[in-house]
This record gives sequence, structure tokens and C-alpha cells, in this order.
Amino acid sequence: MSSEQKVDIKVMVTSDRLKASVVLVQNQNGVDLTFENVMNKLKENKIVFGIDEEAIKRLIENPVFGTPVVVAQGKPPGKPVDGKLIYHFDIKREIRPKELPDGRVDYKDLGIVQNIRKDDILVTMIDPVDGEDGRDVFGGVIRGQKGRKINLPRGKNTYIDADGHTLKAACDGQVCIIEGKVTVLNTLEINSDIDNSTGNINFVGNVHIKGSVLSGFKVVAEGNIEVDGIVEAAEIEAKGNVVLHKGITGMGKGKVVAGKSVFAKFIENATVVAGEDIQAEAIVHSDIKCGNKLILVGRKASIVGGSCKVGREIEAKVIGSYLSTTTEIEVGVDPLMVERYREIKREISELRENVKKCDQGIEVLRKIEAAGHLTDDKREMLQKFTRSKIMASERLKELQSEYEEIEKRLEERNEGIIKVQDTVYPGVKITIGNVCKLIKEPVKYCRIYREDADIKIAPYA
Repeated sequence: MSSEQKVDIKVMVTSDRLKASVVLVQNQNGVDLTFENVMNKLKENKIVFGIDEEAIKRLIENPVFGTPVVVAQGKPPGKPVDGKLIYHFDIKREIRPKELPDGRVDYKDLGIVQNIRKDDILVTMIDPVDGEDGRDVFGGVIRGQKGRKINLPRGKNTYIDADGHTLKAACDGQVCIIEGKVTVLNTLEINSDIDNSTGNINFVGNVHIKGSVLSGFKVVAEGNIEVDGIVEAAEIEAKGNVVLHKGITGMGKGKVVAGKSVFAKFIENATVVAGEDIQAEAIVHSDIKCGNKLILVGRKASIVGGSCKVGREIEAKVIGSYLSTTTEIEVGVDPLMVERYREIKREISELRENVKKCDQGIEVLRKIEAAGHLTDDKREMLQKFTRSKIMASERLKELQSEYEEIEKRLEERNEGIIKVQDTVYPGVKITIGNVCKLIKEPVKYCRIYREDADIKIAPYA
């Protein structure tokens, strides 16, 4: 370019202040187009950041007139990253049958309940990241946008951990989202029958079923179970109490097991086991076991047929029937303790046999070792036999102690009593401790108890 050519240098800045451009206009009364003059013009306009010196040099070498040429660029602010929540349970849980390892499908296991334990992590909060600050061409700071914080969705029976970023369960129960809040329900309410639409239920808290439990299904809870409808040939198992408002018609297959007590309107053709008490209005042809009391209430308050094994006391209006229905009544010994006694006895026998086999194996291998022919495989086998013997012996010692304690308690338990407010019919077999009596004639308004080696019948008091 000729040194005589003069130009006007104009500076333009975009509205966001992130770009500055130079426009050259030919003017003989202007200034020389030099690097220094362009820089001075930028300085006059207070452009100090992001100046592209190479772009200015190219413009001087190859001038462009009347068209803006970018000579400075600011730094735009960085984009923020919003906070987020990481859920540690399935928030879009699909109800589908469970596929078994052999390829079959269990349509009774639909997995509708998401069980969690106290202090389990439910949600983790990730903090937002603010956008990095930018700079405009004037050197000014352009503040980055702040990331949006998402708060932990704390609902009922949850708490925020000390770190402020973790939502945990305050109790055992079912985790779900209610109105956008993560909630733990310690009582699972089912507003329908337990059938193919729900599948089996296994819950870590209490269960309240507002319908019935149909045949072939199973409900398990670590708390209490309450059923408003009928229980058919189904299984109910709770570590707490079981309440059956309309009773159970078990059809010979229904079973109820409670760690504490069972309360039922009636029990028919079912097995009912309770660690403490059982209370019902009528029991018909059922297998009953409870550790403390069996109490019949209401207008009928009757036991007809089946077997009742009760730890301490039975109270009823009627036992048996005028048809001389075979009914077995046993009190004075906790039936659950007896079952445990038998289990221990069987396990002790198996452990002793195991120890005997270990001793035989050890003896053979010791002889081989003494002869100097013990290979690495045989040495490993010797160690295995030795470990097995130690473990079996320790377990045997524990069980032997429990066995002796239960045996002692069983020998002491002879205080069982049966109270009948109306009639005990023929066909009823009474066992108290290890003494039996068959009722051959109707007996009314009586107490039945053991005295020494005899079963006594006295007036009801």
C-alpha cells in the first residue's frame, strides 16, 4: 500500500461487548494505515482484551474498506451445569413376572415392592457448577451464570445425612415417590386382593391388605400383617402379629405363622402357628400351635376337630362336638420349643456323624504322613478334615448346651390348664405334659389340669 494513502479508522463493538471490529474508510485527510495507528485507535476506544494482533497485521497488508474486520474477541462466560439427583432405587419400576434360572416364569413374583432398610441411601445430590466468568473486549468481567441447585426430595420417614448431600431411610419399609417427595412407608397398604395382579408380597415392615388373600399366594412381613378379607389356601408369615378380620378357610393348605400372636374371626382347615397367643371365635379341623394361650371368644368359642398344642392355657366354651369328632388337645408344653428340641437333636446326630467321619479321615491320612507318602493333595485333604472337625465340634458344643437347657425346661412345664365354659364332648383327647386322658362322657363347666401323674377335672371357676 502506498504510504500516501490515508484512512479513517472506525471501531465497532457488538452489543454483547464480546467482539470489536475495525472499519477502514479511505480519506486523504485521515491517518496512515499502520499497526501502531490501529492499536492507538483501539486504545482510544478502551479495547484492551482479546486483541488479535495477527488479524490487524493481515488487515494492514491486505486492507479491506467499508467492511468490519474483527480484531478483538472477548471470552464468553462458561455454561453452568445444573445440580442433579442420583436415585439409588428404581423410580420407573416395571411390574413384570420374575424369570427363573431354568427359564420358567414365576407369575406370582411381580416385584411390586421395593424394600429398603433403615439408613439405606435413597438419593444423592450432586451440587451445581457455576459457569466460568468471561471477559469483554473492554476487560470487564462477565459473570458466569449460576447452576441451578436441586434440593433433596425429602419425604416422610427419610432424613438428610450430615454431609447435606445424601437422603437416607429413617426406617425399614417400602420406598416410593409421593407428590415428588421420596417417602418410606413402614406400612404397605394394598387396596385389592392378593392375586395375579399383585403376586406374592414380601415386605420389611407392616402389611395391611384391604382385600382377601387368594389360594396359592404368599404374604411375608417382618412386622405385622392385617387382612380385612378372607384368607384362602394361602400362606401368611409375619415376625409380629397377624390379624385376620374375616378368618381363614385354608382348605387343608392354608398356613399362618406369627412370631407373636394371631387374631382371627375363625380358623378352618388351616395350620396356625404363633410364638405367643392365638385368639379366634371358632377353630374347625385345624392344626394349632402356640407358645402361650389359645383363647376362644364370641358366641361359639369352639374347637372342633384337628389338633391344638398350647404352651400354657386353653379357654373355650365348647371343645369337640356331639358327633364325637376326634379332637386332640395338648397343653403344658410349648410346641415350638418341642419342635426346636427335635431339630437340635437331629442336628446333633448329624454333627456327631460328621465328626466321626472326620476322625476316620484324619487317622488314615496321619498314617500316610507317618510313612512319608503324604502328597500335596492329601495334605490339603488333611487340613480340610481338620477344619471341618473343629467347626463341627464348636457347633456341637453350642447345640448341646441349648439342648440341655430346653430339655430341662420341658421337664419343668406341667402347669397347663384347660378352661371350658360349656361342654367337652367325647372324642376329645387331653394331654397335659406327658399324661393323657380320653373324654368318654360329656363334661360341662369344668377346669382340666394335671395333678401329679393324673389329669383332674374340676368345676369351672
